[in-house]
Amino acid sequence: MKISDAILGALIALLGAVTLWHVRSFPPIPGQNFGAALFPGVVAAGLLLCGLLLAARGVVTMAHGARAVALDPWVRNPLTVLRFASVPAGLLFYVLASGVLGFHVAAGLAMLAWLLLFGVRLLPAVAMAIGFPVLMHLAFYKLLRVPLPWGVLERIVFP
Repeated sequence: MKISDAILGALIALLGAVTLWHVRSFPPIPGQNFGAALFPGVVAAGLLLCGLLLAARGVVTMAHGARAVALDPWVRNPLTVLRFASVPAGLLFYVLASGVLGFHVAAGLAMLAWLLLFGVRLLPAVAMAIGFPVLMHLAFYKLLRVPLPWGVLERIVFP
């Protein structure tokens, strides 16, 4: 499937603009010349600029006869479309469920669903779905010191 650069560029620019608007509310860091909004603001400004440039190029391309959306043959295969749609659906599931279920359970369930949907056999899929959150926990919680939500496991881990 090919989506015009004009459409994608406009969406990227919109994401950058919304992010720039949102980071205005980030609090300043006492004693520093820059606050928590600096890095996301720079990234958002880059998204906005690149999105506008991409959209402009897409408008020029469409003026020469290119279509806004062109469907590839894979779109006619329901399993491929399901696999494609499962990625944003799984991410949305994680965002909505991780507060209640916790990182380990939500990430494990999402990964198990993806692995099975993409054709991995059950036993290796279960092993990876259990091992992945543990490794990610070690990377984020122990090395990067980023706390991850425990959710339902909090009562078990911290009785």
